[in-house]
Amino acid sequence: MRSMTGYGTAVVDTAAGRFTVEVRSVNHRFSEVAVRTPRDLAVLEDRLRAAVQRVVQ
Repeated sequence: MRSMTGYGTAVVDTAAGRFTVEVRSVNHRFSEVAVRTPRDLAVLEDRLRAAVQRVVQ
């Protein structure tokens, strides 16, 4: 049996603040993207989720 479990993290500091991205994959056929942002950026969560789903397969 081959496992498709993986994990990665990246952190970048910018003038706008620190951004942390975590990617986890566990033996699922379907993708689920969870986005957590500070309350004042919550309006961007749907756009971020869609952007991630476009590039992560």
